[in-house]
Amino acid sequence: MKRFCFRLQSLLLLRELRETQAATVLAKKLEQQRCLEHELAQAQARSEVARANLLQTEGKRFAPQDHAAALADFDRTVAQERGAEKALLVHTKILEETRQAWAEAGKELKAVKNLRGRAEDRHFQDAARREQAEMDEAARRIAGASYSLLS
Repeated sequence: MKRFCFRLQSLLLLRELRETQAATVLAKKLEQQRCLEHELAQAQARSEVARANLLQTEGKRFAPQDHAAALADFDRTVAQERGAEKALLVHTKILEETRQAWAEAGKELKAVKNLRGRAEDRHFQDAARREQAEMDEAARRIAGASYSLLS
């Protein structure tokens, strides 16, 4: 039987490479997303501590600079929290685009794999048909030779 050769094998290899690269990029972006979520959680925790410190200074007799320092610390931590939220929001959009690119690469790879599967099926069907035709021809020759010997 003739060996199967897929004409678009180089395209299949390129699509597999693209899909693998997209999956790698997605994994990196997911790791960055986890880091940003962790940073946001830390910023929220610092903000809560600063809020508690600010509430602790209010209504008590502290030096004005202590209250001002607590207020400045609270403002700084809230700004950090907002910055972390914005960074996470931006990264979430980038992550979604990366997911879509990976999904698209997967669809393109699947399309070429489907083409390969169909081409392989046709190849084996043609090979089986040729093989059967050769066997039929050989059987006719044998039957013809047997018939000519009998007569």
